[in-house]
Amino acid sequence: MTRSPPTRPAGRSRRSGTSSRPAPLGRDAWLRIARETLIREGIRGIEIGKLARKLRVTRGGFYWFFDGRQRLLDELLADWERTNSAAFKAILEDPGLQGMAQMERLARMFVDEAGFSPAYDSAVRDWARVSRKVASTVRRVDEQRIALLAKTFSGMGHADGEAFVRARIFYFHQVGYYAMDVRESREQRLRLLPLYIKALTGR
Repeated sequence: MTRSPPTRPAGRSRRSGTSSRPAPLGRDAWLRIARETLIREGIRGIEIGKLARKLRVTRGGFYWFFDGRQRLLDELLADWERTNSAAFKAILEDPGLQGMAQMERLARMFVDEAGFSPAYDSAVRDWARVSRKVASTVRRVDEQRIALLAKTFSGMGHADGEAFVRARIFYFHQVGYYAMDVRESREQRLRLLPLYIKALTGR
């Protein structure tokens, strides 16, 4: 017999005074709260009981979707790899964008944080300090991103070796920007953007 997912405890409607049943909490709700907790509290903050209290459900609800904490962590890592690289790949694999147009679009993605969460990236990098599996995944994702960047620099006319180094400088600069928690207004970042692109691309 198929089991139905648990729901939040039924409450009373303020308008009618009658009982109401909210939509059931699904796997995405647990994944979302785990993501938020990782960003705010780090990996140590992801405890089943704590997540259940934040969602206002019982611990038992967790086991309808995950067979344990490790399964949740595995899915959280996969979520980071998938969602926080999607916009990055979309820009660098778009056949309609080439060379400087790709660089400018990518730089704007970082500034506007459109489809990319620096907080999520930083939280996973912190997690990688205490997990070999996460560290291995982060290295692989970094290598993939740098390889995509290198292709863009090659398309701008740089030799393969130089394209690779420029891709590294571009990427390491951006990762370092968040690691150092640089505080600048969006307006300031946009003002400096052309100068950064010129310095990083040689154009």
